[in-house]
Amino acid sequence: MSVSSDQVKKTIEAITSLVDPSSDRYGQLLNWQNLPDPFWHYGIGLSDTYIFDPGQGLCPFERSDTRFVVGIEDLAFPPDKTIKRLRHALSIFADWEYTLPGWNCEHLGRLIATDQPRCYQSSPIWWLCDMTPEGDHKTAQQVFHSYLSTVDPKLIR
Repeated sequence: MSVSSDQVKKTIEAITSLVDPSSDRYGQLLNWQNLPDPFWHYGIGLSDTYIFDPGQGLCPFERSDTRFVVGIEDLAFPPDKTIKRLRHALSIFADWEYTLPGWNCEHLGRLIATDQPRCYQSSPIWWLCDMTPEGDHKTAQQVFHSYLSTVDPKLIR
């Protein structure tokens, strides 16, 4: 999915207009299921009603029935940094090819929120997807860090 720089700019503007720092979901990694689909979907909370979809859509959308991703409390960035990382991630990853096992919403969502481009759902087949045995995308973190080091090094852990 190739997204133009104009589309990226409009998406960043939409994110900026929808964020609500007073929301418990602001800057949090969230997940949900669309049953009967067996997969978990991941996003970054913008407000009580809006989420950013780091998957095929790469856009904000409304959804209220989500869960906070557990087990990332010690890894997660503060919400304001997560939102800044989200805005920057769009500039880098908007034209990466989305594939269910190889580069998906869980990889990008976790990279933005925790700095780990990991997908636990794909990890059992890591060798088929050119990932590490833990389920990490092999180059995403390095690419993101390289970009952030030039635009906002404080967003690198």
